[in-house]
Amino acid sequence: MRSTILRYGGLLALFLVMVETAKRSYVTRLTDLDAYIGLVALLSLGLGIFIAYRFQQQTKNTVESQPELQIVNRGDFSDRELDVLLFMCHGYTNAEIADQLNITQNTVKTHLKNINAKLGVSNRTQAAAEAKLLKIVA
Repeated sequence: MRSTILRYGGLLALFLVMVETAKRSYVTRLTDLDAYIGLVALLSLGLGIFIAYRFQQQTKNTVESQPELQIVNRGDFSDRELDVLLFMCHGYTNAEIADQLNITQNTVKTHLKNINAKLGVSNRTQAAAEAKLLKIVA
């Protein structure tokens, strides 16, 4: 969150510097200031689109580099427990799982407790390993 705020703050500062430069430049004396501000805004928009595209490509490459896990054997797990198990096997924290599934962290903890009991393990690392060994997740 902080990096996003700093990024947008930096872009706003850059935009303001460009506008001040436009006010003092030779080009502004020859053309309308509103047109020049519009040009600066378009350049800033283009820069924002470029940054968003690069960020999207980086995110896509990160997601593609992770092996795709999927449920192979349902066993006696509920649908929601299987969802939590998949996120857990991908290395998500309880808070991230809760955000992704739109449930509370306490609900995630309850599902994890049920998963651990059904697999006969005591922590999430063992649960992920056991789920892969039992071919529940592949």
